[in-house]
Amino acid sequence: MSHHILADKKNLKLGSDKQSISYIFWGICSVMAVIGLMTANPVETFCGCLIWPILFLLLWRPGEPPVLLFAAAFQSIQVLTPVIVADLSGKTLQQVLGDELSMAFYLGSLAILVLAYGMKLGMGKIALSNFIDLEGNESQTLRVDRLAIAYLGTLAFSTVISSIAFSESGLTQFLLAIDSFHWFVVFLIIWAGFRHSQFRLLAISVTLVEILVGLTGFFSGFKTVLFVILIIYGGTSTRVSRLLRPQALILLTLILILTTYWQGIKGDYRSYVNAGTSTQSIQVSFSDRLAFHGLALSKINTEELNVGFESGLDRLGYLNFFAGSIKTVPSVIPHQEGRLWSEAIVHTLTPRFIFPNKPTIDDSQRTNTFTGFRVAGAAQGTSVSIGYVAESYIDFGVPMMFVPILALGYFWGWLYRSLANFGKVPLLGLAAATTILLNVSITFESSNIKIVGGAVSAFLVYLVFLYFGGGIVWQWLTGKSQKANQKLN
Repeated sequence: MSHHILADKKNLKLGSDKQSISYIFWGICSVMAVIGLMTANPVETFCGCLIWPILFLLLWRPGEPPVLLFAAAFQSIQVLTPVIVADLSGKTLQQVLGDELSMAFYLGSLAILVLAYGMKLGMGKIALSNFIDLEGNESQTLRVDRLAIAYLGTLAFSTVISSIAFSESGLTQFLLAIDSFHWFVVFLIIWAGFRHSQFRLLAISVTLVEILVGLTGFFSGFKTVLFVILIIYGGTSTRVSRLLRPQALILLTLILILTTYWQGIKGDYRSYVNAGTSTQSIQVSFSDRLAFHGLALSKINTEELNVGFESGLDRLGYLNFFAGSIKTVPSVIPHQEGRLWSEAIVHTLTPRFIFPNKPTIDDSQRTNTFTGFRVAGAAQGTSVSIGYVAESYIDFGVPMMFVPILALGYFWGWLYRSLANFGKVPLLGLAAATTILLNVSITFESSNIKIVGGAVSAFLVYLVFLYFGGGIVWQWLTGKSQKANQKLN
């Protein structure tokens, strides 16, 4: 009985802390919203600033890595960014791309709120802190040397797997799920690094390696490790107020600086590394790529940084294709009555290695068909998606488009809760859940095919891993028998 009383008192304190921070958050966002009334898009800016405290109320859980909150908040930023860009140029959304862009903003914002509510329903009412050792006693039993070996092994393995994943079309989703085990190990390292001093050098080293690997790759992979750090940092304390420290601002500043730099040099860098082949491939050595960055850093100036910042904002925002879909559907092309979502589900349930004649669905072709834009496709070695919200609109229109979005949010919340509470070592389940959601749920432009296929494939892979191998892996990472770990816990 006393245990339940103490738990109730703890939950009451945590709820009070969340409520206090919520008031402060509402106050800050309200001030920003009022300032937004003086911009070129007053109503859109006002509404956009008030989404974040609502997401916080729906999805923040004290002491848990807020991966679902991060996903919804990041997408809301993608929806608001075109408004901010228009405000900075002194133009209305209608002047930028017509009335459809404004409609895309409102529908996109409402879709994210619906998605977040679905996540909340899917997570259930029982906090994961009742299952997971959030204070870090579990991670303290990990061995630094074995985590380092696991990291180097999965890094090398990931390099090989990622190079063949898209060439083996019948196994692409499965191989990508296997490839994500690299981030599973990174999660464990960063989690332990935040809680115990003996892991911090390894955590810092891994972060620097990931940034270096990301900057010398073809795509901007450096952001992923920073996102992992930000999400885990959000779960380092059960008290929200204790998270309002300079570390969070430093991390966000680092993300902004690296993104601005990357956007400024991206075009020249990619032309250099693919040796003019116009393909998404690397044709030069690692040392040559490092030399390119060294030269770029020595020549960087304020003008290039401004160009990079503006380019980063344009890349972050993702409403134009949605606006194009609203202009085309249903005035030119009728609503598809669920065809796009049906294709996504059927595509997932019929793996190519069993159904080799399954038709290939080209995201770029969907974009060209339904938006009125012309984008490069599979023939040019690329894929440009409309985004799952636009696909929901194309299928069902308003208001039925929000039904699959609510279901998707519920699925993500359920996946998070199910994996985080599954297996003999809850921390491994939490690492699996966070890894999957970080890969499939954070971007507004993700197509429903990649979302459903990627999430289901990864969920099944991690489910099998946690059930059959979780205990064995944990025993190796800690260097202790399963019985010894149980006594320690």
